[in-house]
Amino acid sequence: MNRRRRWTMVAGLALLGCTAAVAAPVRHAPRLPPVAVRLITHGDRGRKQVALTFDACQTRKPAGYDARLIRILRATHTPATLMLGGRWMETHPAATRSLAADPLFELGNHSYLHPHMTRLTPAGMRAEMQETQDVMYRLTGKQGVLFRPPYGEYDPALISVAARLGLHTLTWEVVTGDPDPHVSAKDIVRAVLERTRPGSIVIMHMNGRGWHTAEALPTVIAALHRRGYRFVTVSQALEPGR
Repeated sequence: MNRRRRWTMVAGLALLGCTAAVAAPVRHAPRLPPVAVRLITHGDRGRKQVALTFDACQTRKPAGYDARLIRILRATHTPATLMLGGRWMETHPAATRSLAADPLFELGNHSYLHPHMTRLTPAGMRAEMQETQDVMYRLTGKQGVLFRPPYGEYDPALISVAARLGLHTLTWEVVTGDPDPHVSAKDIVRAVLERTRPGSIVIMHMNGRGWHTAEALPTVIAALHRRGYRFVTVSQALEPGR
């Protein structure tokens, strides 16, 4: 083999090596076993527990990260379930890794681009969920077992697709209305305290669009504690006999 041909082969192998190195991080989440087809709106009514959930959704437009909420949850040792969008995680990879590493928090799937899921084909639904699972797995080595449909919109087909992917479809019982800038911190506190009962799942937002959520959260936590509630993640709320 002459020198030029040998150099060409070495260069080609080097190029292949670089290509492989770039492609290596693209990992797919392991397949989860299918679960029962069901919709979760609350936990066990027989136990005085409440699950706070926070959505971090992002469309094609960037969304923020209200780290104040996480600081409050950590300072008060309050467990929570964080429903993260795929695009949001890609925009906030360091925050995603930090949240995944904290045993206080459970992470769930909130779709990739926050579309109206019931307008999609079953294949489109699956793609939205699976891409979000893949992003979470690439960033954290973990994947969620809960799926929250954007806008709370669901139908039997969506719940079935989620179940085949190993995801329980989750909505909520207590609506705070915190994405509305006209909803004050006092309004949020009032909504939570008036509507919460044993097993309630509360929805709030941590993507910078819960305008007064951080202001309200300490009062919500303290008031529910005074009423004898214990804070749990959604998965903990669903555990029998916990």
